[in-house]
Amino acid sequence: MEIKRIKYYESKSFNPYINLSFEEKLMSELKQGELIFYIWQNQNTVVIGKNQSAKAQCNLELMKKDYISLARRSSGGGAVYHDLGNLNFTFISSNDEFNIKKNLQVIKQALLEFGIEATFSGRNDLLVDGYKISGQAYLKTKDVSLHHGTLLVDVNLDNLSKYLRVDEDKLKNHGVKSHTQRVKNISQFNNQVTVEKIITQLKKSVTDVFNCPLSVCDITENDLCNKYFSDQWLYRIDIVGERISKRFDYGLLDINLKIINKIIVDVQINSDLMDVNIIEQIKENLINKKFNYTLLGSINLSDRIVEADLIQMLKDKLCTI
Repeated sequence: MEIKRIKYYESKSFNPYINLSFEEKLMSELKQGELIFYIWQNQNTVVIGKNQSAKAQCNLELMKKDYISLARRSSGGGAVYHDLGNLNFTFISSNDEFNIKKNLQVIKQALLEFGIEATFSGRNDLLVDGYKISGQAYLKTKDVSLHHGTLLVDVNLDNLSKYLRVDEDKLKNHGVKSHTQRVKNISQFNNQVTVEKIITQLKKSVTDVFNCPLSVCDITENDLCNKYFSDQWLYRIDIVGERISKRFDYGLLDINLKIINKIIVDVQINSDLMDVNIIEQIKENLINKKFNYTLLGSINLSDRIVEADLIQMLKDKLCTI
């Protein structure tokens, strides 16, 4: 299947809950043969991944004091800081038509117009001269795929280390001591770059790469998803139980198991894995199961690497209790 038309939406709101809600609404409204390209910005917000712990990732007290919003998205990945020097992009298409290489080409081609050459690196980063200028995340449902990310145009980089808590293992993997050591603004590579100019180039680039017309559509805020506004979505109550935790190349697995009479009655997973569906599979494999060595033989995940690591983590824990 090929993309035949592009629907372009640009949010005029800087409210993270409205913007994330509209993104989810667009996923539900996608039609076959369409690519939805959505541009949006958030005012002074920390956005965490679906399975992350807000308390572990953010300095919540300082954020409250400085009027920094907290938002939780539906995709995986890690925590990011947004202000109006940052630009967010979203590609939405059917699973059959999803093409991450083309999506990335749209971004890279737009940056090339400013003489900036970006390369894809690691799990989800775009780099320029070795510095991160974009982080990305993904979401796949039964029929629809979403790819969204940031473009650090002229962000207050000091706020990254101010409001985001340091993950020592993650920084060690990147060979740096702080968030700000591995990131730069796009404007540091070309001081003529602005958010508005990048938006103009992105609109041109997406039509060039997908070779089909773009229609500008208006955003309506009717019937938006309310979950993004709720404390229940934003803040999860930590369960007390047996904990197993380890960081792998693909991300953190931090699993808490509530066990009563040797039965796993609740599972809470804090993770920055890109694939949120794997996290749901882990929960389904553990909940209401006996916590014993027989459990290890019943684990069945779509990702065999994560499956093997999970089995080893559970085995190590069983050896200690």
